[in-house]
Amino acid sequence: MAGVEQVLGLVFVGARVATLLQMIPALPQGVQVSPEPVEYAVLWGTAAVVTAAVAVASVVRRRGLPPAAVACDVALAVGFLVAGTESVPVPYRIGSWVGWAPGYALAVVISAAGMRRTFWFTAMGSVTVAYVYFFSGAATVANRSTLVGDSLTVVVLGGLARIGVRYIRRVARDADEARARVAELARREEEHRAQLTMHNATTIMQLLSDPELPAATRAQLREQAAAEVRRMRAYLRGGADPARAAGSAVEQPGRISLRAVLEEAMTGFADLGLEPALDLVDGVTIGAHVGEAIRGATASVLHNVRRHAGASMVIVHADAWPETGRWEVTVRDNGSGFDTATTPLGTGLGRQVLAELARHGLAASIDSTPGLGTRVTIEGNVAG
Repeated sequence: MAGVEQVLGLVFVGARVATLLQMIPALPQGVQVSPEPVEYAVLWGTAAVVTAAVAVASVVRRRGLPPAAVACDVALAVGFLVAGTESVPVPYRIGSWVGWAPGYALAVVISAAGMRRTFWFTAMGSVTVAYVYFFSGAATVANRSTLVGDSLTVVVLGGLARIGVRYIRRVARDADEARARVAELARREEEHRAQLTMHNATTIMQLLSDPELPAATRAQLREQAAAEVRRMRAYLRGGADPARAAGSAVEQPGRISLRAVLEEAMTGFADLGLEPALDLVDGVTIGAHVGEAIRGATASVLHNVRRHAGASMVIVHADAWPETGRWEVTVRDNGSGFDTATTPLGTGLGRQVLAELARHGLAASIDSTPGLGTRVTIEGNVAG
């Protein structure tokens, strides 16, 4: 909005300065033909000084005048119109810059277009009445339609200026609100990315801090921790995990092997009694971003099994149906299970599995029964 107010202020200044530039050539003739040349010169000089002051103030403020100054400006414009009936000869009040007061008042009305509604209507009413008073004495040298048209000019152009100012400000407010929404969405997205990036790493650190952790499991966790450190560094740099990018099976640019993704996700979970069955998805490729979501979700499920399920066996099964272009990954454990109706899902299952996979167009479901283990199913399209 600050930029818009600065532009509007310059537009208002431009209208005032343009009016003054048109007044200057008519000054000598005005002084010559005026019945009150001194009064004419004083009024003209006052208008010029006020215009210069308004221009300087608007440039310094980088916006239009404050309401109090605009009120004084409008009052002066009305005064110039009223006093002009004494210093401007009747023949020069229509179609001549010798009678400069109407043009000056019109520029003032335009610069008041951004004021509040009551203020603006008061200013418009005052200037319009003064307009009519200024032109009424010229009825003997101009037809009625000309007088009416000139008097309505201030109403029409003043109204158009107000509509334009309100529209520009509304567009600016909408743009500011849109930028604010985009910034907030970007902040939330970055927060979401950070949570997903850190979730599995914090799980690993929590387990490593357990003094009773079996040595074999600790060794696997250290391997996983090293991989998570690489991912966190890549996240902080804003790039991809270099080890993953180099080591994964990429069959075409931007795509990655589904089997390679699942094998990477299972790295470091030998203590869970993993039984992978991935042969049926050999040759199936998916988008790299989808692959990262599947890797994170699968690893999160396995971390969840390690922390909560007490399972002795986990089967990771993948299948594909070329005729339909669909594939499915199932992670099933024989652990303690839980009641999905009463147990809230945490960040791992709730956000990293269900929500994050949904963001990538994948269907995910969690089926679990107390005492009978848990099954997590991920479904997607080969074209994904």
